Amino acid sequence: MNLYEEASSIVKNLSLEEKCKFCCGVNFWHSFGIDGMNIPSIILCDGPHGLRKEDPDSLMFISPKVIKSTCFPTATALASTFDEELINRMGKALGEECRREDVAVLLSPGINIKRVPICGRNFEYFSEDPYLSGKMSAALIRGIQSKGVAACLKHFAGNNQEKYRMTINSIIDERALREIYLKGFEIAIKEAHPWSVMMAYNRLNGQYCCENEYLMQDILRNEWSYKGCIISDWGGVNDIISSINNGLNLEMPGYKDDYYRVLQKAVENNQLDKKILNESVTKVIELILKYKEGKKIPYKCNFKEHIDLAQKIAESSAVLLKNDDNILPGNNLQKIGIIGRLAKEPVYQGLGSSHVNPNTIDSAYDVFVDNSCNINYADGYSLENDEIDEVLLKESIGVAKNMDIVYLFIGLPKYYEAEGYDRKNLKLPKSHDNLVYEISKVNKNIVVILQGGSVMEMPWSNIPKAILLTHLSGCRGGNATVNLLLGNKNPSGKLSETYANTLEDYPSMKFYHGDNNYVEYRESIFVGYRYFDSADINVKYPFGFGLSYTTFEYSNMKIKYNNDNNMEVSITVTNIGNMEGKEVVQLYISCLYSKLFRAKQELKGFNKINLKPKESKEVTFILDEDCFAYYNIQSHQYEVEEGRYGISIGSSCRHIKFSTVVNKRGNSVKTIDYKAKSPSYYEIYKNKLNPTESEFENIYNKELPIIANQIYPFTTNSTINDIKNTYGGDLIISAINKKAYKFVSGDKAMEITVKESLNDQPFRLMAMVTRGAINRKSIQGFVDLLNKHYIKGSLQILRNRK
Repeated sequence: MNLYEEASSIVKNLSLEEKCKFCCGVNFWHSFGIDGMNIPSIILCDGPHGLRKEDPDSLMFISPKVIKSTCFPTATALASTFDEELINRMGKALGEECRREDVAVLLSPGINIKRVPICGRNFEYFSEDPYLSGKMSAALIRGIQSKGVAACLKHFAGNNQEKYRMTINSIIDERALREIYLKGFEIAIKEAHPWSVMMAYNRLNGQYCCENEYLMQDILRNEWSYKGCIISDWGGVNDIISSINNGLNLEMPGYKDDYYRVLQKAVENNQLDKKILNESVTKVIELILKYKEGKKIPYKCNFKEHIDLAQKIAESSAVLLKNDDNILPGNNLQKIGIIGRLAKEPVYQGLGSSHVNPNTIDSAYDVFVDNSCNINYADGYSLENDEIDEVLLKESIGVAKNMDIVYLFIGLPKYYEAEGYDRKNLKLPKSHDNLVYEISKVNKNIVVILQGGSVMEMPWSNIPKAILLTHLSGCRGGNATVNLLLGNKNPSGKLSETYANTLEDYPSMKFYHGDNNYVEYRESIFVGYRYFDSADINVKYPFGFGLSYTTFEYSNMKIKYNNDNNMEVSITVTNIGNMEGKEVVQLYISCLYSKLFRAKQELKGFNKINLKPKESKEVTFILDEDCFAYYNIQSHQYEVEEGRYGISIGSSCRHIKFSTVVNKRGNSVKTIDYKAKSPSYYEIYKNKLNPTESEFENIYNKELPIIANQIYPFTTNSTINDIKNTYGGDLIISAINKKAYKFVSGDKAMEITVKESLNDQPFRLMAMVTRGAINRKSIQGFVDLLNKHYIKGSLQILRNRK
């Protein structure tokens, strides 16, 4: 008997009440369990880049105590390694730390596409490219689950901004949805088989993801044959009955009677089919049984090994963006100026549910000291505000004079990147930018070390001789940074996202953040380098770019056709420099003369290799039919367009070393007259992409939804901000904000989080935020009051007081 059959057998012996309880959490982190039937309650925990488990004794409201764990670099850095084996090792380490804490499900990885560069949660996501995202997440999932712990792939799907994330309706055409926003999930699910998948908060093409039959049933279950458990994001359920009916298995979190009784009543009233409920419960219990089986797998949890691994990942992910005059690597015999408070207080992770309590943390400053370097230090700026401090600036200029080399540490302070709100722009604090300009007046040998989890503007990029991007590099970023600067390690990271010149260059920004909780993805498939390459727009640094202290030469590209209709492409790479190093060999495919609008090229293969000086290695890629396919919205399946295809190999999307052309058999393209009705998508090389509503509606292939400006009557999905113009609304908002600020007073990062995100939250989220102190019926009573049903609302609140 397999685990699914065992779970199904257990379900037959459960009462209706017990079944309903299994579909809802019993508290913030735990599932329901029955000790008498040997079905334990399991714990689910956050953790894209480290285990975030709350101390069960914590009583705090917003910032609960969190156990110590290893803080690995964040997803942006992980993707920049382009190293699946390394990320798989990280997954194993995460699994081991989960086993130590008896955690059953790790809510990781997050693979949403970086559609807009200012998304506050971009540091948690891998890339703008679905192929890279899918491959890296699959490697991480395999590692986690090899230790008997469930990975939870998230957030499915179309969650690409934090602004209005609870209620936003993401309008995405079918080709873009399939080729860009679902492809990474498809790769991860088919290659790594995660035991659980988390649904996103937002609506997708009109339906909340937790109620979206198309996502959960048509795609996940039927098309991709997904067998695991489907879980809500925390507070992501709009209607639990509709959610379970359409494929959700477990709502998180849950509190007391407020949750499961709704399902129980729905079954009794024939609003929820018993067969659907039984299947949902079976999936939850199957997940619990996997947890029990996983506990039999031997494991060890060696924190020192994990910390060393975190450092190796940080070293492998850092991207050398510039190195004029080979100023790097430096050495410890130089007179070194270290300027920037981030050298002592690094920003090494973002804010939000992924925030780890690190078991150790280092700084570049301390590591320089430990290496007996001849250093002089100055703060340069304050981390408490963005303003230029003339006293600190003057001190920095004094330190920079007469130094052989100046290491200038700048970047995004921790409150810039957070779950819950988006950045306002791509700019660094003006005190950081100004420091580059002022220091350059007294010393030309400047090396900028740039810390941050997502794209940053660099108007000063022509000034420093070198720029080293270290991302959010985790608990051992200081050691990794100094090892790279002094040449103990050779940089090998490549950009997993495009660094454009300005925010306005990104086509998605024309339609961000949407109006009336509705956003059109009018740029369609043209995301990231797919747009910049197709439109031939200059960028600061292209996707896949990264320098090294050595030089690699490409030669002898060959193509061989296999019997199974696959294509074998190989190339030889030689290290012609004098230092051992790693190169990421990248393969891109182009459809030439397509009848469809298509990106100029797409990443379809990568391989990271290590080469000693003068050493050569042959790198081979196997290209199957999927590498050449597009999604046909008439047949609703992937197909290969017959024609000629370019195959290119290089060190970035814009540093192509060798190319060739092949012929591919396939289907002829029969399209609606897109080119005549939507010319913007076909002619982006002529003008920057800015499609009209009618052009987008044409490729959307159905009428766009009519968006009403109506706020009244209020619902549980109305936001706090929606009531500001009602009688007494300002007073209510003020009271809510005042209460929230009381809990975070003195913590600048949390104060900013509250200020930027609280008023966008729907009323239904009050149940989660208060951890059940306010239940759903009380929230409905509050809404009734707002809708002037004073007696009904008051009675509802009074009856459900706690």
